Amino acid sequence: MTSELLAAYHAAHYQVRYPQGAFTLKTDSPSQELAALLRETGHSCAAFITACNPHSWPQSEAENAQAQRQLAVELAEHGYQAIPAVGLDPAGEWQGEESFLVPGLDLDNAKSLGEQYAQNAILWADAETAVPQLVLI
Repeated sequence: MTSELLAAYHAAHYQVRYPQGAFTLKTDSPSQELAALLRETGHSCAAFITACNPHSWPQSEAENAQAQRQLAVELAEHGYQAIPAVGLDPAGEWQGEESFLVPGLDLDNAKSLGEQYAQNAILWADAETAVPQLVLI
């Protein structure tokens, strides 16, 4: 992974489209909204994950949509709530990536899904701090 790509992941805005109100996560920054969501749902952690653009190689809109549908089905089969989200580049240099915030998805399973969907990284946070951490895969 290049230093530029790593910097882009850290600079990204991870927007959660929660029905009770959208909010944005940023790496290494506490999120009151995430803490409230985890309290509300009774979960001790959450992961922000996508199936789009494996290894950061741009795919077609149709390929990304299919991969996201597959991830959504897999999450549902394991009993997880997948809250729609999108990873955004505040500089506007790359198109947003459809994603999910998944309350209750522990770190090991989040990393495993990241590997399965050929992602370079995921975001993960525990309820104690509600600080999203970039986790390299």
